Amino acid sequence: MKSKIWRVQTPDIEKSSRLAVRLGISQLVAQLLVNRGIETEDAAHAYLYPTAADLHSPFLMYGMEKAVDRIHSAMKRGEKIWIFGDYDTDGTTAASLLLNTFRHLDYPVQPYIPHRFNEGYGLNAAAIRKLKEDGCDLLITVDCGITSINEVKVANEVGVDVIITDHHQPPPDALPPAYAVITPRMPESEYPFDGLAGVGLAFKLAHGLMEGGEINPFLQSQLDLVALGTVVDIATLKGENRVLTRLGLAEINKRERPGIRALCDVADYPANKPIAGYTLSYVLGPRINAAGRMDAASKVVQLLTTDAYETAMPIAQELDTHNRERREVEKRIQEQAISKIEKNVKLDETKGLVVAHKDWHRGVVGIVASRILEKYYRPVFLLAIDGDDAHGSGRGIDGINLAASLNACTDLLVKHGGHEAAAGLTIKTENIPKFAAHFNRYACEHLSDEDLVSKLSIDLEVQMPYLTLDTIDQLHLLEPFGADNSPPRLSIRNLSLQRSPDLIGKDKNHLKLFVTDGRQTMEALGWYMSDHLIALKNKNIRLDLAFEPEINEWNNTRRLQLKIEDLRIRTLDRHSLQSVFPAADMASPAKIVDRRNVRSKQNYLDNLLDRREPTLLYVRDEKALDQLLELIGSKRRIGRCGPDTSEDEKQRMVDELAKQELQTIAASCSLANLPHVAHIVFCHPIPQPLHFFNRCQPAFKHPETTYIHLIYNPQDVEWMQKCVFWQYPDERTLRKLYKKLKVLSQGNGHRLGFEAMMAEIQADSIPELAIRNGLSILQELQLISQHVDAATHEIQLLPPPPKKRQLQESETYLNGEQIKLESQLFSDFQLKQNIEQIWERVSYECRIPD
Repeated sequence: MKSKIWRVQTPDIEKSSRLAVRLGISQLVAQLLVNRGIETEDAAHAYLYPTAADLHSPFLMYGMEKAVDRIHSAMKRGEKIWIFGDYDTDGTTAASLLLNTFRHLDYPVQPYIPHRFNEGYGLNAAAIRKLKEDGCDLLITVDCGITSINEVKVANEVGVDVIITDHHQPPPDALPPAYAVITPRMPESEYPFDGLAGVGLAFKLAHGLMEGGEINPFLQSQLDLVALGTVVDIATLKGENRVLTRLGLAEINKRERPGIRALCDVADYPANKPIAGYTLSYVLGPRINAAGRMDAASKVVQLLTTDAYETAMPIAQELDTHNRERREVEKRIQEQAISKIEKNVKLDETKGLVVAHKDWHRGVVGIVASRILEKYYRPVFLLAIDGDDAHGSGRGIDGINLAASLNACTDLLVKHGGHEAAAGLTIKTENIPKFAAHFNRYACEHLSDEDLVSKLSIDLEVQMPYLTLDTIDQLHLLEPFGADNSPPRLSIRNLSLQRSPDLIGKDKNHLKLFVTDGRQTMEALGWYMSDHLIALKNKNIRLDLAFEPEINEWNNTRRLQLKIEDLRIRTLDRHSLQSVFPAADMASPAKIVDRRNVRSKQNYLDNLLDRREPTLLYVRDEKALDQLLELIGSKRRIGRCGPDTSEDEKQRMVDELAKQELQTIAASCSLANLPHVAHIVFCHPIPQPLHFFNRCQPAFKHPETTYIHLIYNPQDVEWMQKCVFWQYPDERTLRKLYKKLKVLSQGNGHRLGFEAMMAEIQADSIPELAIRNGLSILQELQLISQHVDAATHEIQLLPPPPKKRQLQESETYLNGEQIKLESQLFSDFQLKQNIEQIWERVSYECRIPD
């Protein structure tokens, strides 16, 4: 398979810094929120700290009121009620939740979980007739029924009322003729969120049966099932599902449900280790789903409804056994499928894979199809042959709709269904070759060669110092991870190996690396990546890693670990050490010249200006501007542009530059409407991204190449940081300022003249800008007032407010903290990123729209 295409999101330092400062969260968590489209303080707070008050009323749901009235009526009349579920985790958790609810209401009901292979998915007429014989008056479905028009007609004929709760898409023409249908997906529904899983709808029905209103302790106790079913069913974790699963995660971590505790115990999941999204998806979920795949789904309902650990433990052990059997079967099928592909398929001519075998288990071919897709990155159907019929599951990639591919060959199929990314089918065995040819033709018509290259989405490119235990600890605020809330995937470039790579695991098929940026070393693990070992043993290589950050806890120690998702290995050559990017033989409107740490800025600038080409020199402030002109301006004419330069004067210099009457402008502020310039030189780093990229922008407006020179050094960055921090006082400086104001105002009626105060406090080593911003902060905290008119500027201390004020209540303080954080982060970009990374970011930020 070809190397994956990395799609790295570009950070928005301004938005993420604002969230980080105002919410007291790490920059990483803030940037991940921005990546998810959560950009305001209120939206971020609601996402990170949801409450039950954020849940919608169940009675906004289509069909809810009618369903609740019918159930209450049945309970009053003593009717017999059955819960008809499904065999996957969503269906079994939904059925369990309603069984628990009726038990809480002290009303007996019975569960019915269909047999996966004998009955298949959803309602079936034979089951309905059997339930009627057993005395069923009211049948409530969970996670199924929305398309069961004929089956509901049968129920009506035999005298069984049906209430459907189903989160799947309703049929386009008409709903089944049930007594009530609870769904958020009807066009006329007032419900604000249509992404609930089946267990989410079951929870809504339970809430409705308890009259809506506040979530009571019983409903709170059922949220663990909601989280489990929703995450494992790969339902979106946006909107109300975010609230339900976040609250449910807190509930499941109490481990009060015996069945959950028993599942954790049989999986050897430590009692002191928090249950997270990964636990639900890859520890608990597979054991529950294995029951359905191996014909024991009803056991799951027993597990999740019992109050006794002694009852739960044997069931959990049985499910664990089923899961081990499932893994063994899955491994065998995967090996056989790969062998068939390698022997029989010409991959350079095939874009759609169909693999069939007579000994395969129908319940696991979907899982194996996902693994085959990962290996070959092609849409694939795996078919389990059973005599004259075969049953299969398919998995797709971006660019092809599997459901549509089956619709295009219905004449070859017995039945089929699914959606864009996953589908299932039943086919006559004799038609498999024709179907394989059809599916490959369909894939070739709809997929380009580029579509067959896997894409890897990366949240953020970072530097090693960015990764700390505290930063990674905070990622739990985003849990549970799952659909539309993937675990954070980061990347680091230009790493080297600190020592030779190792192979680990029983089969020696996993990779263990120790990678370093030259200052810091971290452990990285690549599962099933042993095929990279030989390439990693070459000398003079550099690595780019895409990874998920983890905290490894062992023997009471905690350390950072990188779980490798993908890696790129580059051999160093002369191009790797170049100081200009893109290289000389590559056309580009702008090129970066990396001369950071140049020995003599003066000599470098003298040599550059001797070329007599249009040049812009940017410096940090007015003082640096005067120093620069004193060094290099004595023997040449250089335009001076500072904060006090008028717009007319700026335009005059730009015009002279365009006419080549002036060759160089030195500036401490941005210039607009520039002609083509040959060189833009950053003598010092720039604190804020917007200003830096604005100053690079002119390089991309003309076809002729402009060279962007970086000639600052670590000392310049350190000085810039100090300057920024001097402008915005921290808590210690504010306390010092306030204390000084109180001392100076004694005996003056708590009033102070501004000029006298400024002289006194500056003498105490607090810079003027810090004093001015500090006064604004104290005024916003209602500790002082300022009276300014044409003649006077007076400060008055106010009586302390009755309630202690927090610094976060001052907008000026928060803005200052945000600017300091932005500056710190952008300093890392300007100093620590390599030349290629800087060019990629500059070209992205300065791109010219079509």
